[in-house]
Amino acid sequence: MLPLLTAQTSPAHRPHTLAEWRATGVDYGVDLAIDIAGVLIAVFLAWLFVRFIAKRIEHGGDDGQTNLRSAREQRARTSAKLVRSLGRAVLIVVAVLMVLNQLGFNMGPLLASAGVVGLAISFGSQSLVRDFVTGFFLQLEHQFALGDIIRIGTTEGTVENITLRLVYLRDGSGALHIIPNGQITQVTNLTRSWGKVSLDVEIAWKDTDHAAEAIGRAARTLGEDAAFADALLDPPQVIGIEKIAGGAVTLRTVARVDPYRRDDVARALRSRIKQALDEEGIATYVPTPPSVV
Repeated sequence: MLPLLTAQTSPAHRPHTLAEWRATGVDYGVDLAIDIAGVLIAVFLAWLFVRFIAKRIEHGGDDGQTNLRSAREQRARTSAKLVRSLGRAVLIVVAVLMVLNQLGFNMGPLLASAGVVGLAISFGSQSLVRDFVTGFFLQLEHQFALGDIIRIGTTEGTVENITLRLVYLRDGSGALHIIPNGQITQVTNLTRSWGKVSLDVEIAWKDTDHAAEAIGRAARTLGEDAAFADALLDPPQVIGIEKIAGGAVTLRTVARVDPYRRDDVARALRSRIKQALDEEGIATYVPTPPSVV
């Protein structure tokens, strides 16, 4: 494929006078069109090769589970997207330069001028260069991938798109945040490897033991539910009294879960805990308002 990209054939001698155009203009135009078509075909074949590589990367990261994307699959999708983006940019530049060369432009002065202009732009666009450099290392280190839920500063959301310059986050309200990579100083990945569900229930002091038994029973039924077998990495369990304040005792229930099913597990656990407390006639703690004298 490289020979296709580097091979350059010169078209017929370019006519300069009207008589030469009448005599050889058609031949020159045909030769020029064939040469440009050859460049475009070579670039197109190179783009197909880039797409093939990207698909192989995605296929290599596929774990065969259609209902759950693993961290490996997420990284593969992200890497494939970057390969497509970078390949597209390089091929566009190569295509433009090769077409200009076929049209008879002297590429030496043009490339030299581009180098000088690029150097001047790099000095004036240091933030842009920082965005690209930071984006490269973010993906090289696999700090996050497409579909991950991350927190950057005070912004939390799902990664919808990643480029070497920008990260696109969709928050819980549906707003799309576009963050330059150069502004990222710290990333909190909320969906890396595993997540944690932690639920606190405030119970009146006298009902502590009774409530702990009811909540433990609710946690066990969730752990035995086949619908959550792939979501629970560890069975939910009541770890005991988390806090004592006034007339209330706070009981905490925790579970280690698949990070992408955290919300599903939390909702199901809340529902079962409420049902278990209702069946036992236990109400959550409500502070007694101070009496008015």
